[in-house]
Amino acid sequence: MSGTLTVRPEDRDGYLAACRTVVAQARAAPGCLDFAISADLLDPGRITVLERWATRAELDAFRGSGPADEQAAVLLAADVADYEVSRTYDGAPLPVPTSIGVPASSALLSRGVRDLRDLTGITERELLSWHGVGPKAARLLREALAEHGLTFAG
Repeated sequence: MSGTLTVRPEDRDGYLAACRTVVAQARAAPGCLDFAISADLLDPGRITVLERWATRAELDAFRGSGPADEQAAVLLAADVADYEVSRTYDGAPLPVPTSIGVPASSALLSRGVRDLRDLTGITERELLSWHGVGPKAARLLREALAEHGLTFAG
């Protein structure tokens, strides 16, 4: 879960203070990886919300009916969405080398490949079937993967 809440600037500190108990309860709940409600550094009426849960079932078990009536009364807007993250990576990003060229880079981006580790789930043959990816780009990607001890699938 991630997003923003909007309150009048003069209500923000009180709203955040009232959220302290909820944050403590969430962080103590089974499956909570992170739970934060914080003031935006630039917009005095904006509050940022971030929740990370190990499973959907644990999120659902914690989730109540929403903010208390007195908190809901000061909300001007809420733009909070539920995201399902398909993969995470430890350590620094492993960018796709730009030397593969614009057509190959575009092909990879259109398939959601933004990190070399994304390539470990596909075969080199599959990669070569993508419009814009030729033998030279595949070779450069294979070499870049090898530099990090990685390979294409299968």
